[in-house]
Amino acid sequence: MGRSLVLRDWVFVWFVAWLSAAPVRAVSTSYWKHTSEADFAAGKMDAVVASNLGDLKLSRAVRSVLEPDARVSAVHALAQTPDGVVYAATGPQGILLRIDGQNVTTAHNFGDNVNLFSLLVDRRGRLLVGTGGERGEVYRFDDPAAAPTRIFSADGVQFVWAMHRAEDETLYVATGPSGKLFAISPDGQVRLFYDSGENNLLCIAARDDVLYVGTDPNGLAIRINRKTGEVFVLYDAAESEISALALDENGNLLAATGQASPDEAVESAAMADQKGRPEVSAGGVPIQAAPPETPTPPQLPEPAPGEPRPIPKFSLFDDNTETVPAALPHTETAATAPARSAAAVAPAENGNAIYRIDPEGFVTEIYRGPVAIFSLLAQNGAVLAGTGSDGKLVQVDPAAEETLVLAKVDSRQILALLAGKDGAVYLGCSNRGDINVMTRGYAAEGTYTSPVLDAGQIARFGKIRLQGTLPEGTSAKISTRSGNASEPDSSGWSPWSPPVDVAQFVPITSPPARFFQYQLSMSTTDPAQSPVVGEVEVAYQLPNLPPNVSAVRIVAGDASSPDTRARHTISWEATDPNADTLVYSLQFRTAGGGEWITLKDKLTAEAWEWDTRTVADGRYELRVTASDALANPKGSGRSASRISDPVLVDNTPPAIGDAQVTIRDRDATIRLTVVDRTGTVARLEYTVDGNADWQAVLPSDTIADSPSEAYEFTLAGLSPGTHQVGVRAPDSAGNQAYAT
Repeated sequence: MGRSLVLRDWVFVWFVAWLSAAPVRAVSTSYWKHTSEADFAAGKMDAVVASNLGDLKLSRAVRSVLEPDARVSAVHALAQTPDGVVYAATGPQGILLRIDGQNVTTAHNFGDNVNLFSLLVDRRGRLLVGTGGERGEVYRFDDPAAAPTRIFSADGVQFVWAMHRAEDETLYVATGPSGKLFAISPDGQVRLFYDSGENNLLCIAARDDVLYVGTDPNGLAIRINRKTGEVFVLYDAAESEISALALDENGNLLAATGQASPDEAVESAAMADQKGRPEVSAGGVPIQAAPPETPTPPQLPEPAPGEPRPIPKFSLFDDNTETVPAALPHTETAATAPARSAAAVAPAENGNAIYRIDPEGFVTEIYRGPVAIFSLLAQNGAVLAGTGSDGKLVQVDPAAEETLVLAKVDSRQILALLAGKDGAVYLGCSNRGDINVMTRGYAAEGTYTSPVLDAGQIARFGKIRLQGTLPEGTSAKISTRSGNASEPDSSGWSPWSPPVDVAQFVPITSPPARFFQYQLSMSTTDPAQSPVVGEVEVAYQLPNLPPNVSAVRIVAGDASSPDTRARHTISWEATDPNADTLVYSLQFRTAGGGEWITLKDKLTAEAWEWDTRTVADGRYELRVTASDALANPKGSGRSASRISDPVLVDNTPPAIGDAQVTIRDRDATIRLTVVDRTGTVARLEYTVDGNADWQAVLPSDTIADSPSEAYEFTLAGLSPGTHQVGVRAPDSAGNQAYAT
């Protein structure tokens, strides 16, 4: 369904352009419009994000708790013990970090060339660490202050990717590079529980007695009954690896893919088209559609109780006047390890996906994007996804069909997500190794700077139209700048205009120029609320530029008959930089000079058929003139012309004369001359006694290339009696002359 004004607090503002008395100017107004995720993604966002529904809002507040540490280039896993302490598994130097509030310390060093890939807190509050390197092992900390105890090591295991502790205290260990799942009983006995035949079991999730594992390189989501040992493939993804699994509150299994590609994906290619949004309950009062009856600004709309405050309809200045712009001038440890290192990983060509598999086994793709997905967290009906290679934390709300980048971190990949006991979400990152904490609320402030908008010529700017909502406790301001250099940081740009409160009609005070930028500054004093801008439209007006006639072509008619041969098709190509409607006129003159004679005017099509029999034979030039006069105020139209290459008009056949016949015995020699007044003689042919076969004859100089050609040919061995000889001579235009 389309975007509903009743369901959302959208405020529409229509842009009114300046109409001054500039001497040459197009009537129509042009617009730059930003209303989709892809539109906004072309700009620069600082603590601001854009959803797939085209909503621009503040991002969640994110702060880093880890100072740069040369020992840490990746944070692979996070876990929190009952006392609220968060632990971070890092690589490649085996550092286990301890985060207690703002304090980050080294809990243990497992040694160089060791990656800590997985963490688990068991029912007793003990921390378990899964490692990767020459051997993949599991260690348990019985006392945080003491050295850990190794509880698992097996031949052929190099990576412990994930762990799960069951209700009966059995520990399940997902490994690589041989894709084996091990079970460790409470008394420490280790047994091979399942051999998948895959290279790696990258992730594990569980509900009751059912285990779920995700594999590489065939991208399988596998269900295993740990009581009966029954194995069932729930889904075979098109991508090569299932990189993360999670279970939501409805019992659905969420499976994310992280297939890598050597090529960078083009993000805009995966940006969602505007398809409207589902019908969900939302507050807000739609703006009245009827325009005001007088120029006096109406009173600001009063929202109903509990509804967010809309963007005001007018930008109010102290003197209620507008500033008028001036008038316009003219590691991969083993070959079978998946790409989960600290190096940047580009997503697969078609991006990666999150699949929702319901308890009945039905699979729904709830997200696809040009990212590699490394971690999942189901929270409050939504799904958080840690991605690379741009460090975006994506929130997917299947019910609202909304995808939102909650935050973007400086690190390129978000490998791990943890829901803290205090409601914060911890992000384990790589490239560089970092730990970020995202609070529940929005960032206090953020800015969005548009891409450089190019009018193509010096333009005058009117007003900015804004659409969105301002909940209580939030605000937004806008400023603009313009310039004639493509790089906005050069000296050829005006300074940013003073920020003004957003309104439905915001006059642009930046001077006329070719290039333009706007900047939105958002802020909130209520962490639960954010300003929302759903559409920005900038109106600009170019000076009335002349049209351009880029080509004139003349094609002669079909030479098969005199009627079609004389009809020439004249066509042309013309454009107008202001997109004005053009009207054309055709004129002709004798090639080389003379007065122009109007052939046809008030043409709207870019082609016309010319019957050349209405003019004398000769060489002519044609002129096409394009005018935008009807699309502009009277007297301010512009025009442009283009002259064709000379064209030959020749509708008269050659003349055949000076015929002489010499008879000797049974031979007859015929001499004659063929003359064409306009073109050249093409050839001569004869036939005897009405025969259907015409015999070609060469001219005396053996080449037909002149207006006058002499011919001589002999008819040998004629039978006694009278004979009739017919000749025909076409010219270069196809006109034919006959004689007998």
